[in-house]
Amino acid sequence: MKAGSIGLFGAAAVLGMAVYECFEHGVPVRRGYDVSVPEELAGLRILFLSDLHCNPFVCNNERIFQRLRKERPDVILLAGDMINKYGKKQNGRAAVFIKKLRTVAPVVYSLGNHEETLRINFPKQYEAYMKELKDAGVLVLDNETASLVLQEKNVEFAGLTLKQEYLCKGVRRMPPKEAFEELFIPNPERTVLLAHIPDFFPAYAKRAVLTVSGHNHGGIIRLPFIGGIISPQFYFPPYTRGCYRIKRSTLVVNAGIGSHSLPARLFNRIEYCVITTKSRETL
Repeated sequence: MKAGSIGLFGAAAVLGMAVYECFEHGVPVRRGYDVSVPEELAGLRILFLSDLHCNPFVCNNERIFQRLRKERPDVILLAGDMINKYGKKQNGRAAVFIKKLRTVAPVVYSLGNHEETLRINFPKQYEAYMKELKDAGVLVLDNETASLVLQEKNVEFAGLTLKQEYLCKGVRRMPPKEAFEELFIPNPERTVLLAHIPDFFPAYAKRAVLTVSGHNHGGIIRLPFIGGIISPQFYFPPYTRGCYRIKRSTLVVNAGIGSHSLPARLFNRIEYCVITTKSRETL
C-alpha cells in the first residue's frame, strides 16, 4: 500500500473513531430497573444520573432534557461527579443543567471525588457552585441524611462522601468501619443511599435497602460476556453497570452520562437510569 493510501486510510479511521465517540458520549441509552423494597417504599419512580462531568452533549441538549422530563420521576438522584475537579468555568454548565432538572422533580445530590477535589483545591468555586444549587432547591447531602415525602411516603435519603485516600490509582481497598461512622443511618430498611463509588457495596448493603452509585463509567470498555474492564483507578472494577444484590439490599450502578479520566468509551454509551421500586411481595 502506498504512503498516500495509508495516510488516507489513517485519516478516515481517525474521523470514524471521532464520529463514533460523539455517538457514545452524545446519545444516552435509557436503562430501567425494577427494585425490590419494603412495602412502605414501593411505587416510586426514580430518575438516576451520575458522572455528568459537564458533558456538553448533554448539558446543552434540549432534546435530552425533554427525554428526561417525559420520564415523570418522583425524585431525581445525582450520585456525584456532575462537575470536573479542575475549577474550570464549564462547571457552571452543569449547574444550569441541574437547576433545569429541579423544575422536573425534587433533586437529591451527593458528592463524588470531583466535587471533593474541587472543594479542596478551589474552595471559593466549590462554595459558589453549591450555593447556586441550594438556592435553586437542590438537596445536597454531604455525609448527611434527609427525608422527603414522595407519593405520600416518607423516604429517607443519605449521601456518603468518602475521603480521597480510598481513590488511589491501581488500588482498591475496603475503607475501615470508621470511614462510614460520620454518616449515621438510623433506619437502613427505609433508606436510599447515594454513594458515588460502588466498589464498597458489601458495606453499603448493611446501611441501606437501595444504593445508587456511578464512578466506574461502565468500565469504559465493555466486552461481551465480560462487561466493563477498566475503572478510573485503572483496576478491574467489581461493579460497573447494572443491578446487583446482597441479601435484601440492591445496588444500581450508572455507567455515567459523561466521561473524564479516560475520555473514551467502547460499546458503552452514556446512560440514564429509571428505577421503579416494587414491593418484595410482588417480585
